[in-house]
Amino acid sequence: MSGVGRAEDGRREANCQEVWQEWSRAPLLPVAVFATVGAAVARFGAVPPPWYWGAVVVGLISWWVIRRRERGRRLSPAGLWLATAGLAAAWHYQYREVYAADDISVFADESFQPRRLRGWVVVEPAVQEATPSPLRHMPPLPVTTLLLEVASVETSAGWTAASGRLRVTVEGLLQDIHAGDAVEILGQLSRPPLPDNPGQLDLRALWRDERITAVMRVRHSAATVTRWACGRWSSWPGVMGAIQCWGEEVLRRHLSGRTAGLAAALLLGDTAALERTEWQAYVRTGVVHVLAISGFHLTVLASFIWVLVRAIGLSRRGAALMVAGLIVGYASLTGARAATVRAAAMVCAACLALLVRRPLCLANTFALAWLIVLIHKPTDLFTVGCQLSFLSVFMLIWAGGRWLVPSPVSPLEQLRLQASHPFYRGIGWVIAAVVRAYLLSLMMFVALAPLVLYWKNILSPVGILLGPPVMLTSSVALLSGFVTMLASVAGAWAAWGPAVVTEYALAATSGLVHVADGWQIGVTYAPAPGLLWLTGYYLLLVTVVVAPRGYLSRCLAALCAWTMLGLASATVPPTSDELRVTFLAVGHGGCAVLETPDGRVILYDIGSMSGPDITARIVAPYLWHRGIRRIDEIFLSHADMDHFNGLPDLLSMFAVGQISWTPTFADRHTAGVHYVLEAVERRGIPVRIVAAGDWFQAGAVTFQVLHPPLQGPPGSENTRSLVLLVRYAQQQVVLTGDLEGIGQELVQRWSVGPVAVLMAPHHGGKTANAALPIEGDWAPAAPLARWAQPRLVVSCQRAQPTDHLRAAYPHAVVWDTARRGAITVRLHTSGVTAEAFRTGEKMVVARPALPSVRQVPRSGS
Repeated sequence: MSGVGRAEDGRREANCQEVWQEWSRAPLLPVAVFATVGAAVARFGAVPPPWYWGAVVVGLISWWVIRRRERGRRLSPAGLWLATAGLAAAWHYQYREVYAADDISVFADESFQPRRLRGWVVVEPAVQEATPSPLRHMPPLPVTTLLLEVASVETSAGWTAASGRLRVTVEGLLQDIHAGDAVEILGQLSRPPLPDNPGQLDLRALWRDERITAVMRVRHSAATVTRWACGRWSSWPGVMGAIQCWGEEVLRRHLSGRTAGLAAALLLGDTAALERTEWQAYVRTGVVHVLAISGFHLTVLASFIWVLVRAIGLSRRGAALMVAGLIVGYASLTGARAATVRAAAMVCAACLALLVRRPLCLANTFALAWLIVLIHKPTDLFTVGCQLSFLSVFMLIWAGGRWLVPSPVSPLEQLRLQASHPFYRGIGWVIAAVVRAYLLSLMMFVALAPLVLYWKNILSPVGILLGPPVMLTSSVALLSGFVTMLASVAGAWAAWGPAVVTEYALAATSGLVHVADGWQIGVTYAPAPGLLWLTGYYLLLVTVVVAPRGYLSRCLAALCAWTMLGLASATVPPTSDELRVTFLAVGHGGCAVLETPDGRVILYDIGSMSGPDITARIVAPYLWHRGIRRIDEIFLSHADMDHFNGLPDLLSMFAVGQISWTPTFADRHTAGVHYVLEAVERRGIPVRIVAAGDWFQAGAVTFQVLHPPLQGPPGSENTRSLVLLVRYAQQQVVLTGDLEGIGQELVQRWSVGPVAVLMAPHHGGKTANAALPIEGDWAPAAPLARWAQPRLVVSCQRAQPTDHLRAAYPHAVVWDTARRGAITVRLHTSGVTAEAFRTGEKMVVARPALPSVRQVPRSGS
């Protein structure tokens, strides 16, 4: 090895030691670690709250006793660390679980009930514009969302004092309602909904982290929201909201409609100004952090302010005070999210170090920012935004500083560079900067990808290529956008120049994102990794970043081995000895997921009256929860929207082997059907037409099509619904779709014998499940009840009475997804069992003694 090489290795070794020593000498680091442990115990552990304060007392006593002894003085901080853990646990519990006796949740039930209440608007109302879609039954209305601080509720005894936070959704646009205003609202009040399906987002837990304990909806009209008093300039939320509205108005006035919403999201954090499709494009390409106000925005803004105030002659101390004040104000303006609180804390710490003329310990500043986030809002520690923000900063400062910062140039190299032409020096500098930017992008992807996959079930490798140019264009747009807003005070002429720069920078950002999104190869959806594997991965990653050179190769080998172990375990196909049929709760619609013993996955319908977003909200989270990456086949029962409108989104998230539908599905001339046909053709997915008499085999599971025939019958699509008879282990399940009328008469020509489970046709509707008396029967029953003789009837429906179903199926147990959530049926050689997700009910549906019935038609079919 040459002398220059040995010198470079020596410098790198010194840097490694400095990283390790910096972390080991940061006194706030163990405090942050123990505080995190305490908050995690309060959140996930079943520990009584008095124990938290007990830990505080024990820790303080231990610290006081140990520090008085000469021999054990070095262990005295351990007592303070224990006390810190107890305080963090108590604070997290107090913030998330303790509410006043008159909290609004006391007045709310599990179902929506009419209520009138009064309160103050906490933040500026967010408006989600309606996006027309051919996959919706009716054109959607714009939705306005309010966060309300409740003051009183009208009860039978009159107006009663109340407190707490309430989330209000209003169908329509609110006129002249702003943050700080006192309002009265008449709507339907309820507690936040619990998840109805495995894997579904728990909104009650999510909003509890924001101390929101009730929700209210105002349907069809915004006229029931009335302002009592204007508080726009008399409260801090009102002032912040007024500034935000002014900024959005300036951007709309000086930018085109195509970029004004993007600018509002980038500069002011108003992501509701973006269309849903635009937002999803940024999510799929892995650069959504550009739109969510984060540490990146504050860092760029702080650097710009520093250069600006120094250029006008302000002293370093004065500049530090101005930067700190403006950054804190901007963080408050954009909602004080965890990422902005972290960035503001680190910027203020740097400014304070400059003011007192003390060196800045980055590791200590990092831990201090974590503690400030915990103090500000302890539940933020367990959100994806907070974790990604701190992880990004860790990798940028310590991993990037260790491997991407150029080593000092030797004197000989300096002479060679000085002798070269300035043009070539400039080209070399640009190439080196681009290479370092892409290496940093790759490093960030390796660090952040598992955490993003855990939280969002998405991997975006295209973000490695897209990240550096998008960061550049968005930085230009961020700075020119702020200049546009400031210059607009002087007049439109002053804002014209920076507005043009902002327009082109945002157009370049959007163009890059949409080009990358159009490739359709840079994004992968997958189930989340296990928490144990994720924890091990990040412990090893931190070790690799801070490890001395002598241990680096071993730490890297351990990280690679752990990663390969996770990949290997994720690719092992699941096997079982049971057929699992899950009827998902999608409201008025249908989606049944069948998981066969040999690992195949088959869907029967995927749609809902609520809209195509049921795929992203319900179906995809359930499939990921079950570890499913591929769907072998999808059966579509008929061409009604509430049975297929979730298919296009599903095709973009999962690999699908084949789609089967009825002979008349593609013949229905509606916008929704045409949209689905185009999506299937664009993806190149094979299509199969199925009709009565067809048989299919999936390992030991048999599928028989009982309806419809190749031709007819006449009538609506419901009469031609696809009816599947599924058999496994001498047990049978019948899936009926919306079968009614003459379709039910035709399907009864097949002899099926007793079945374990029958899907109630047409979402349990009265017409399709009418109890009809027959001469000689002691009680009336639905024709399908006498034909199938089911033990369990499952109705996939929205909330509605089911008394008629119990009358129609007198010898069966009736379960509906509206009240019980997802219903999972397991068919095994030992029998059939059923379980309801929401209520936790379990039952044995059938024993293994059912006779095998030969499937032959009673008459020609």
